[in-house]
Amino acid sequence: MKNEKYYLKTKTINQMNMNFLIKLATLTTNVTVMELLKVATERIDERLQEIDRQFSAFRYDSLVSKFQRGDQKPLTASNDFKQIYNSAILSEQMTNGIYKPYFAGKFDPSVIVRNWAIEQVFDETLKPLLKNPEVVGVYLSGDRSIKFATKQNSDFHWEINISNVEEDLTTYYLKNGAISTFENDEFLGNTYKMNQADNHQTTVIRSSLIEASIWALVGSSSKKEEFMSFIKHYNLTGIVVDKQDNILNFNLGSIIDNKETVLNK
Repeated sequence: MKNEKYYLKTKTINQMNMNFLIKLATLTTNVTVMELLKVATERIDERLQEIDRQFSAFRYDSLVSKFQRGDQKPLTASNDFKQIYNSAILSEQMTNGIYKPYFAGKFDPSVIVRNWAIEQVFDETLKPLLKNPEVVGVYLSGDRSIKFATKQNSDFHWEINISNVEEDLTTYYLKNGAISTFENDEFLGNTYKMNQADNHQTTVIRSSLIEASIWALVGSSSKKEEFMSFIKHYNLTGIVVDKQDNILNFNLGSIIDNKETVLNK
């Protein structure tokens, strides 16, 4: 079987107070590929600006801010807001209230919005590029959340390294899906739960980036035994580092021991 040579082309943009990294895995570096990346970057930048205007809790005229002030119209006037709201409420229920879409007593689905935004622009702009014969993989990351896909029947995979401050923890070889990493000190909305949690850092792999990000947050906001029950019940895959730097790998709801994990999804 012929081994293809792949090229990685990248662009970085800043929106929503964080950097987004766009990657294309391609078979060539010709003008067509570079133009595809340029146009995709511009479209993603514009769409993220629009999402930020609509859903930022820091913008007075956003749908989130209006809802915080008691205006119920966003729920009926915007399908996107309704989708974000429903995802936030469902996530709160599924996590037994460990994830709460509130800050200072007001509805604030910022974690959901950031990851929903990545999935939206990925599905709208990047995934269709796989139809191009020169493109074999697409990737978008922001704030340690990553969405990625690979052309069907291609042997290309994304190599994703997970690390903490001290060391490289593991490497995942993935074709399609989403992965999110959350550290215990990132989320200031519930400091008490962070202080009471057993884990320092959690990484979760799912098909949905919203789910991956929420479960990663939960892993770094809960007691070990509580998160273990979530791992088993929801067939979670990922890696946890506790506050004593012990490493726990889990795959589809089961605990595993190997440090390097190969998954083909």
